[in-house]
Amino acid sequence: MAILVRCPNCKTDQSLRSKVCKRCGKRLTTWPSKVYKVVVKHRGKTVTQHVHSWLLAKELEVKIKNELVEGTYFDRRQNIPTLDEVWEKYSEEAKVTRKSWDRDEDRYRCYFRDPLGGKSLDAITPMDIQKIVVDLRKSGKAPKTIRNALELIGRLFNFAKRMGLYPGDNPVEKVTKPKVTSQVERFLQPEEIRRLWTVCKNYHDPQAGNLVLFALLTGLRRSEIFKLKWEDIDLEGGWLILRNPKGGRDQKIPLNQLAIDLLKDHPRVEGSPYVFPGKGGRQRKDFKGPWRAIKELAGIPKDFRFHDLRHTYASYLASSGELPLQLIQRLLTHQSPQMTQRYAHLAEESLRRGARVMDKIIAEILGGQKEAEETFKQSVRPRGPRG
Repeated sequence: MAILVRCPNCKTDQSLRSKVCKRCGKRLTTWPSKVYKVVVKHRGKTVTQHVHSWLLAKELEVKIKNELVEGTYFDRRQNIPTLDEVWEKYSEEAKVTRKSWDRDEDRYRCYFRDPLGGKSLDAITPMDIQKIVVDLRKSGKAPKTIRNALELIGRLFNFAKRMGLYPGDNPVEKVTKPKVTSQVERFLQPEEIRRLWTVCKNYHDPQAGNLVLFALLTGLRRSEIFKLKWEDIDLEGGWLILRNPKGGRDQKIPLNQLAIDLLKDHPRVEGSPYVFPGKGGRQRKDFKGPWRAIKELAGIPKDFRFHDLRHTYASYLASSGELPLQLIQRLLTHQSPQMTQRYAHLAEESLRRGARVMDKIIAEILGGQKEAEETFKQSVRPRGPRG
């Protein structure tokens, strides 16, 4: 039997006597919250548990040892639920508390249900999670997509531990998450916007075509457009209300004239409160099919995401030089200015262009100043000594 202490920096297990982590060199005694690893071996069987209290670790060590001797430990562990069972319980809470619930549902169905859904939590290893990460990378998924998937399954394990359904480790903690840059990856060029505009205006489904153009004109998130109702739009005043957006509080957003004109001509679906409803007038849940078809018709690359319409909106506002980043932050409903900073380099470029205007102004004022300066230099050039 043994009790080890985990280094919070590099996540390796060290001896209780160690004051410094042998791997990263961090002082273990300086951390206010330690994680203890209990390791119990009995007749070829090994059990490990992690706890945050030294006293609890000692009690758990004795309890596991007794249960292993009595042969009741693994019988008790037969009650550990499968990932699907945890998902069902988690989803009941997430539908109420998480605004991105629909995305969580898509991620679980696409990435985890088939390979891991039938496994009990204690049977899922870091290697199982790592294999899914590798498969997602091979399929061309972006680092942000992979990171979101890992965060979801990590939440499932944490939920199970919080609810007392699972006492073991969270295997996601041992999987390296891909790094995600905050730089703008892609926005439409002027010619691409022209093609997209033409396709959307003539698309056979005006609901879908107008949805894309509305996203381009307002920079709203996909989920915000899906939830938008007619009662939240004031076409006369030129405003809309975002109900329960990502940032939390309701937001009042001004509409530009192009967006107002689009909504005035936009066909309403009888009996539906939604501006861009899905089947049967219900709230739209997905837009992958129409978005893929519209991109193909407009000659937009396949990897251009719907969210990149929001980047396009913000990028052109920033590069125009007419709005400070603080106002762009308000229009994008970013809660933190750090989110808007990704467009700062575009705003700085507009400032450079503004500074270069002075070059033109001074050049026009001076006109033939160079010739005048040469004439002046010739007139004051010192002459040689008289002979």
